[in-house]
Amino acid sequence: MNKQLIINADDFGICTETNKAIAELYQAKKITSTSLLVSAEASSEAIQIIKDKKLDFGVHLTLNSDFQSYPWDAVSPRKSNLADNNGKLFADTAYIAKHALSKEVTAECEAQINKCKSLGISPDHLDNHCATMYGMNGRLFFINAFRLSKRYHLPFRFPKRNSFLNGYFGGQTPFYIRTAHKGVALCAKILGATIIDDMITNPYSIKDIPDYKTLENYYLRAISTIKDGVTELFLHPSYDAPKYSAATAEWKKRQYELAFLFSSSLEKRLQDEGITLISYKML
Repeated sequence: MNKQLIINADDFGICTETNKAIAELYQAKKITSTSLLVSAEASSEAIQIIKDKKLDFGVHLTLNSDFQSYPWDAVSPRKSNLADNNGKLFADTAYIAKHALSKEVTAECEAQINKCKSLGISPDHLDNHCATMYGMNGRLFFINAFRLSKRYHLPFRFPKRNSFLNGYFGGQTPFYIRTAHKGVALCAKILGATIIDDMITNPYSIKDIPDYKTLENYYLRAISTIKDGVTELFLHPSYDAPKYSAATAEWKKRQYELAFLFSSSLEKRLQDEGITLISYKML
């Protein structure tokens, strides 16, 4: 076994500026995968790009809108606790965690997967928007995700190893979190889901990232820790989107991540570490 890395760009379809960034990255072979926000406002444009450019993509299973001011449509036609009376997904993830029913989560996720298939595009993996299906909100929606993974024969983004947690907690991951992670990974095995060995992202807010170099150094250090097996590096690259950058300072981080993916430092570090780039199709 060797070091294999999937470089995935999340939030394809959120806006035209992100779509442009991801299409250019894929064309330049700087990423090997992307995740489609089926519910988002620019998803139709993203789907056309997938068709035209033959992008490898997964479904970014989405239970919530990102911004209350710019809500997204639920894909499932069923009335549920995920959406308001106008069929718009709630932005409050805490509300969703408290009120959503398991069957509603499954119905919305299946609707998103099946919408892709109905439009003539086939995803090669599943992952989750805003970590609403990883159990961190106190709900067991990872069970829904693992069942979908098995049902549709698609890998799901969840790591067998806890390296991501060690990085986030500075090597001092609390015992109860390590135990919970082991339990969720075991659940994936029992339910017959396909999951990856490890994953990397930058979990910090822009207030903790004073400049581009700080973000670049974080990712370069993380890449140097990659072990044998399949690791996914996922980021949210985008050009400036005035509507969203006005709504949140976090958009600057997306611009930093776009610059990092295009940087020569990333390419050099991958070569130095002997890392092979793959896509989910190869799993």
